[in-house]
Parts: sequence; C-alpha cells; structure tokens
Amino acid sequence: MPERIRRYQENIKTIRASGCKVPTPAMVDTLDPAEIELWFADSAFTIDRLNNLIGKLADLPPETTLPSPFKRL
Repeated sequence: MPERIRRYQENIKTIRASGCKVPTPAMVDTLDPAEIELWFADSAFTIDRLNNLIGKLADLPPETTLPSPFKRL
C-alpha cells in the first residue's frame, strides 16, 4: 500500500504542476496518506457493490424488464 499511495501522490503533484485541477469526481485531491488510503478503500467498496449488482442483474431471466431512469412518468 505505501508504494500505491506514493504513486498516487506523484500523480496529484503532476496534475497540479501542469496547472490543471485534480478531477475530484474521479480522484481525491489530497496528499495525506491516510485520506488516500481511505479513498482507495471506499473505491474498492463501491466497485464491489457494483459488481454484486451487475451479477444479480445478469442472473435475471431474459424476459425481465427494468424501469428506465430516463423515462418520464
């Protein structure tokens, strides 16, 4: 984990040095190792939840229909 945090910190420094903003919806904008590790853990939890949901959706019968979030009621 220390090497992963170090590489993440280098990425943040590179983004900042280039004059760009860190894309906070995708990354946490910090150099604090504890916050970075927490962000990694939170991201892993989200990925696991999504994988579980995708697996459950894949197991549904083919004739199953799901409501569209884009359809107006």
